[in-house]
Amino acid sequence: MSKFNFLSSEIFGDAEAFMEQRKRYASLKRDELESIPEDELVFAVTSWIEGKFSEDWRNMGEVINSLPTPCINVYCANHIGNEVLSGGFGQVFFNSSRDYIGVAAAGFRALGYPKLADITEQALKINYDSGKKTSGHSIEDFLDFAACDDYKTVDKDFKRVFDAGKFNRLARDYILKYAKYFGETGK
Repeated sequence: MSKFNFLSSEIFGDAEAFMEQRKRYASLKRDELESIPEDELVFAVTSWIEGKFSEDWRNMGEVINSLPTPCINVYCANHIGNEVLSGGFGQVFFNSSRDYIGVAAAGFRALGYPKLADITEQALKINYDSGKKTSGHSIEDFLDFAACDDYKTVDKDFKRVFDAGKFNRLARDYILKYAKYFGETGK
């Protein structure tokens, strides 16, 4: 869950509580994973990952690329899923590289959510086939990019198929299966 998604969170009542928990989970310990509630575990591990980013997030790609595959799968599936839910695939392609989107599809598949993987891969195909640039630099670029209806069907499909409870259950099982990769060792 990115630092910009606290408003859509049902876990935290306000930005202050969100940031407090985010700071706490930045030093997540592996032995804590099983005790974290199902609906908060993805937030915990993504906060731990984002805690490795510089304050301006310029090293995001470097950090993500240095992570073990299970961490990349959870992080990218969650990050791209949140982007689609908040602004659709037009926003996703404007804000994120195709690499993260492709990895998110692999992450959904690894988590056991193949329908979301298929929809995400359809959006990638639409983007490649359209020849649109992947990102922009200004609000005008975004408005021009997002004005097309290319992603209308995949946006609806993603929002129809996505179920937060199911995602959290699948992610929890996956995170616990690969617990040795999430969090720091020790107490």
